[in-house]
Amino acid sequence: MSEFAAPWGNYLVADLLPTAVPQLVSVLPQTLGWQVLAFIILFYVIVKSYRAWRVYQQNAYRREALAWLRNLPPYRNLQEQLIYRQLPTLLRKTALEGFDRSVVSPLSNEHWERWLDQQCDKTSFESQLSKQLQTLAYAPEPQIDTQQMQSLLNQTSLWIQFHRRLDD
Repeated sequence: MSEFAAPWGNYLVADLLPTAVPQLVSVLPQTLGWQVLAFIILFYVIVKSYRAWRVYQQNAYRREALAWLRNLPPYRNLQEQLIYRQLPTLLRKTALEGFDRSVVSPLSNEHWERWLDQQCDKTSFESQLSKQLQTLAYAPEPQIDTQQMQSLLNQTSLWIQFHRRLDD
């Protein structure tokens, strides 16, 4: 095949030259005001991210306790499932992780239930579950039916999720 003749195509654009490619435009701020604003925004994002990470790290004990509760088998009766007798211990261990030992350790019986309710507005250990934690922990053969145990599990889960520490 042969090439087209020189005057082939639109003769009006034959003498046009290709345009030069422009330089890349920087996305970084060029003026001092925008640089300061960008620095302030970056600093704010870093501080918020660090605080969120610290809160996540500080709440590891909550996630661990809730995972333990989720892995419990369905409740039938306490004689076959002795693992449910560890619920008061789980509450105590969680409280010791979130609060000072000198505050939590001396509490027992009604004082313990009252203190649990004071740290979380969503629970009612003292009024609805009075003495059940003590019975579950210390009675030789406690008689707790499925409904009572489910209520105790719900209250325990609520307390673990929503209790407020002094530094919250």
